[in-house]
Amino acid sequence: MTSFTILTSILAFTAVQTNGFAPSKHSPLTTQLNAAERINQSIDLDSPKVATLDSLADGSKKVYCRCWQSGTFPLCDGAHVAHNKETGDNVGPLICSAAKPKEEAPAAEAPAAAVEVAAEATEDKASIFAKIKSMFKTKKEDDGLSFKEKLAKAGLSVLLSYGWVSNMSYSVTLSLAWYGFSKKTKLSPLAPGQWKPFLAVYAGFYVFNNIVRPIRFAASAVVSKYFDNAVAFIERKTKLSKKWSIFVMVFLANICGTFAAMGLGVKIASSAAGVPIFPAKV
Repeated sequence: MTSFTILTSILAFTAVQTNGFAPSKHSPLTTQLNAAERINQSIDLDSPKVATLDSLADGSKKVYCRCWQSGTFPLCDGAHVAHNKETGDNVGPLICSAAKPKEEAPAAEAPAAAVEVAAEATEDKASIFAKIKSMFKTKKEDDGLSFKEKLAKAGLSVLLSYGWVSNMSYSVTLSLAWYGFSKKTKLSPLAPGQWKPFLAVYAGFYVFNNIVRPIRFAASAVVSKYFDNAVAFIERKTKLSKKWSIFVMVFLANICGTFAAMGLGVKIASSAAGVPIFPAKV
């Protein structure tokens, strides 16, 4: 290499240094050369990864460190200011905030008269539902006995008569449902595809039948003496024990009598609706 070439190179290098064109500490070139250096120099160095999970309350704000110089890491303590001044860096914190929920506007006050009317309507509705609910409850009632316990306490004759009264009641509601369904659809519930719709109609009558359960209980108390007389009559005429006499009475009244009442009721309902019980075969 000639002395002229060496002199030219020295002058060019000197010019670059003089005019400030040398790469700075944080230029892309320097960053590429120092890519293997650690960013984190002091925080949880024994941990394979420094990760933080935090939460914000409504309306709160938190400032998190991104320069890894904060003494209160992960929260920022302003250490980036001195770091940027010393190194010419431009790092800054991460600022997170959670918005406050919007407050709903207070509802306009209703006129006093309207409030009073609404309160009365609510009270009336609550009393109606309370009465209906009291008919179904099985827990201890005011006198300390549930409905089943009252029924058992009333005696065997009342228990038997209650079963008979209930069966008769369901027979009547079945007949009414049959009549209403046949009258409306002009079809028998036994027609193809009609049984499920009929059961939906009968369900309404079934619910009503449960609501009037106290009436059935009162009726069973009235009928109970006739059950006693009937059991005594069977026992006297057949010479059977009282247990078997009761069995015969239950079979005749609660089983045979129920099927007979259902059949007669359906027959009357079908005739009244003008629709045969059994659909004609096609």
